[in-house]
Amino acid sequence: MKETMPSKLLIINADDCNLTPKVTEAILSAHETGIVTSTTFMVNLPISESLVCDILDAKKLGLGLHLNITLGEPVAKKALVKGLIQKNGQFRKQKEYFEKGFPKVGEITEEFRAQLQRFVKTFKRLPTHVDVHHHMHDHLPFLEALYAIARKHALPVRWTRLLSEPEIKDRFKPIKTTDHFYGNLDPHTYWTEEVLRHLLFTLLPGTSEVMCHPGWVDDELCAISSLTLPREKEFRLFGSRELRKYIAALGIKLTDFSCLGKKR
Repeated sequence: MKETMPSKLLIINADDCNLTPKVTEAILSAHETGIVTSTTFMVNLPISESLVCDILDAKKLGLGLHLNITLGEPVAKKALVKGLIQKNGQFRKQKEYFEKGFPKVGEITEEFRAQLQRFVKTFKRLPTHVDVHHHMHDHLPFLEALYAIARKHALPVRWTRLLSEPEIKDRFKPIKTTDHFYGNLDPHTYWTEEVLRHLLFTLLPGTSEVMCHPGWVDDELCAISSLTLPREKEFRLFGSRELRKYIAALGIKLTDFSCLGKKR
């Protein structure tokens, strides 16, 4: 008899892998002991050989690409992405994109393509999926650039609110994404056990992604991110063995983005 897939598939994705060593350590720990099934890696920041080994050793952890155009330096040649960078050669901050206008789609695509190439060179494989740091693909030029590389390599992408608009959804119809997405980027809020358990208990059929940001706080993190102490609270939550048991009892199947390539 052919085995049928569970009606509720859940991806728990930890963002910002490689943001700092302590953030990465917390993500790997939450995967080992808790419910994190997937993470997205920032390739434009310094990458150590030992970190690559640690990531590859976590064989059950889905590894996606966290495309980043708001922190650090570009991977593409700077002459090709002038609209993305400041005079010091660093990426423009998120706020600056909104205040001074978005760059050309071609420049964003060039940088996204370069980051994907570095990911493949580093890990010797394509990512399980792609998403964008600070959820910048909630804005059309960044979604267009994301679509360009996702379509070429048949990569799933993180859901964006833009796909709830009929015209845009039809335009980007080939994009593979989850049926449902849960999470926010407010640095003052975070997942609590009460809220997460309620979501799990009422989870809709189909594929769902829960975005989270587990991490350990140190001076390095505080210097580059507004999201600090909530990361430690989320580490304790998403690193919980008890929640893994609760999820199993509800008949929810934990998975990663590779499930989007399979028939349900």
